[in-house]
Amino acid sequence: MDEVLFYISKGEEKGAESFAYVTSIHSSKQYQSFRHASSPKFGTCLTGIGPGERIFTCDNKKALINVYSYNKESIDQRIPVPEALTTLHIIHHPDIKNISKHKKSNYRVPWLLCGGSKSGKLYIWELSSGDLLCVKEAHYQGITVINSSSCNTFLVTGGEDARCIVWNLLELISIYGVKEDEENYHRKLKPYWSITENTLPITDIILNTVGIINDLKLYTSSKDGTVRIYDIITKTQLTTFVLPDSVECLTRDPANRAIYAGLNNGLIKMIPLYKFNTHTSILESIGGLNKIITIDPQDPNLSQTFVQHQNHSVTTIKMSMDGTSIISGDFKGQVFVSDIVTKQTIKSFQSLDFPISYLYIATIPTNILDNTTNIRSDKKHRMMPPLKRILASNNPIDHVLFMDIPEEIISNDNADDEEEDFSSWLEQKRIEELKFKNLSDINSTVKKVNNNSNATTNSDLEIKLKKVSEAYTDLRSKHESLIKEHAKLLDKI
Repeated sequence: MDEVLFYISKGEEKGAESFAYVTSIHSSKQYQSFRHASSPKFGTCLTGIGPGERIFTCDNKKALINVYSYNKESIDQRIPVPEALTTLHIIHHPDIKNISKHKKSNYRVPWLLCGGSKSGKLYIWELSSGDLLCVKEAHYQGITVINSSSCNTFLVTGGEDARCIVWNLLELISIYGVKEDEENYHRKLKPYWSITENTLPITDIILNTVGIINDLKLYTSSKDGTVRIYDIITKTQLTTFVLPDSVECLTRDPANRAIYAGLNNGLIKMIPLYKFNTHTSILESIGGLNKIITIDPQDPNLSQTFVQHQNHSVTTIKMSMDGTSIISGDFKGQVFVSDIVTKQTIKSFQSLDFPISYLYIATIPTNILDNTTNIRSDKKHRMMPPLKRILASNNPIDHVLFMDIPEEIISNDNADDEEEDFSSWLEQKRIEELKFKNLSDINSTVKKVNNNSNATTNSDLEIKLKKVSEAYTDLRSKHESLIKEHAKLLDKI
């Protein structure tokens, strides 16, 4: 396994050549490069890293989405869209709990592609068919960032109008079977929650990954220098952190111990979410109940400040899988890996000479990354379907999908011969039993001391005590008889 980083820049408006790279975080190995790759901030999204995966980028000027295929440097496909987009976000298929019985297909695409435009419109396409499922005027000004919860229940958008809006995803894409026409349906659709506490544009949005939806938290940053935490289910604001400068990007510790905010002045501030109480020796949470906490701008010991970027605005920031280092990109095009504890720079990557617009971190098996002998499928087969510019029909009969069904995984459970299947099952159980069988002379059984042994010990003690008591009684009776005989002799004298 290797932890790899994909990073891309905004490029130059004049059309100068720009690159994007896939490189290892823990070594000096570079796996892939992409030519003419550029996008606005958060204008890139990936299906993953490895053979068969794709990269979607917004064009800086034109109403186009550029699609890159892994193991191919140049642009694989240009897809026209209704208007120029500023941000993209991919929503994968819901997790399937059942064990997959088929191999991984060569041609695969995620579920939904979300895009935001400068006019404030939200677009949602179904990638398998190219159908446009939603066009919603979500914001009064341009959309800056889009994110979704891991359970695919909520979609969150942030815009230049300083609003952060939480949508119910199923309501946005549920057009099939709607009796009204599609435009009126989306026009009357109301958001789940509209957050208007900020005064300047929203710069970043993150959500925590939880197993229970009741613990879902929303973290937002804004150019007004605040980082806010919300509880989505209860629709309440928990904490507001006030920082000394405009907050450009945000990331969260995997264990929810701290938040890391990249500022416009080039500093990265660590905001702890817990503190140790020296009086009670208890780890207490910071904030809650709509508290306002001001972060001290003075940090002479650099205990909670990273200074690697040196007055260059931090544009994007990510956290490593184990939470021991952060990866950050700045306006100058530099990308650094910094240690959380020492606050020192561990590694720097090849500079892109343009502002970094997007970072993506993934943990991939090394054999997949090094596999250069992959046979690429036919070009028509791996082409993305064109993204439609008009809303899809609300008639479910018109919903057509083209899918690549891979080969079935052959296992002993699917064998035709039942006797063979039963014998293989017996063999499997025999192997499992052999793993737990003691083949050595060492007796590793545990002797259990139960209440019967205690009862035997107590009975032995009671017998001994009874014998001692009887001997003592007999000796005392003899002593008393001797005293009486002695008294009689004295009376006769």
